[in-house]
Amino acid sequence: MRKFYIALFSLFFFISLVVGYQSKAENPLEFSGETQSCSATITLYPVENNKETAQMNLNYLGGKVESVGDFGINLDTSNNQNEIAVRDAKLNKEGNFKEKVKFDASKDVIKPEYMTLTVKWNEKSEDMILKVK
Repeated sequence: MRKFYIALFSLFFFISLVVGYQSKAENPLEFSGETQSCSATITLYPVENNKETAQMNLNYLGGKVESVGDFGINLDTSNNQNEIAVRDAKLNKEGNFKEKVKFDASKDVIKPEYMTLTVKWNEKSEDMILKVK
């Protein structure tokens, strides 16, 4: 469980680096993509009180949710910003992983064109390109 919280903290820090440019944006920025086994959406909301908000949604499209068990997520940006890793994540009964977080906004990052999300479970791995909608 401690690994999961460390990984989530790392994810939040990474997203703050990735989306710092959004401090003047008025609308949320949404990245989405899909593979054979899952779909994902990451929504980045404008800065309020020097805090950025990100909503991460991952949906399992396969059969038995319980067969997935713990899984990991790696996230990279198109402009080669730091990689983020989330380990020991779990799907809910409906096959979803959702997390909404607030983190300090960063101003020194270029807007990414896309993100690459890698999901690893049961010795399987799938890469997914998340593009801006």
